[in-house]
Amino acid sequence: MIIIPANDRIDDCIALRMEVFVREQGVPLELEIDRYDSPASGCGHFLLLDEARDSLPAGTFRAYFETDDTVHLQRICLIKEYRGRGLGRAMLRYAEQYYKKKGARRFTLGAQCYAVPFYEKCGYSCVSGVFDDAGIPHRMMEKEL
Repeated sequence: MIIIPANDRIDDCIALRMEVFVREQGVPLELEIDRYDSPASGCGHFLLLDEARDSLPAGTFRAYFETDDTVHLQRICLIKEYRGRGLGRAMLRYAEQYYKKKGARRFTLGAQCYAVPFYEKCGYSCVSGVFDDAGIPHRMMEKEL
């Protein structure tokens, strides 16, 4: 498995998100695609590729600087057959290392409530109560490096 910056492959990132968020979780299409999917937005897009399967896209996430030292992670997902293998944790570590080199010291994300324990194991802490995002309960989480 390899993780790569993928701003030149945003369509592949969106295809994965369509599979996970729209088809699997029922997020409305009009809520899934937004201004951060434009290359001009400054948002970084990333792909997890399965090198053993002709570099098949298996996961994705996107990220952008909220402030000079805070990066917001979004749209973190893996297609179903790749879950439970430590790849989500690998994507988070990659994002943290990648953006730390660019000056990040803090990371934020909106976690679906069922995934909060996963993010806690990765060092993130809840900083909000439950809120609705696209009909799914979420909590804001953050991690200081």
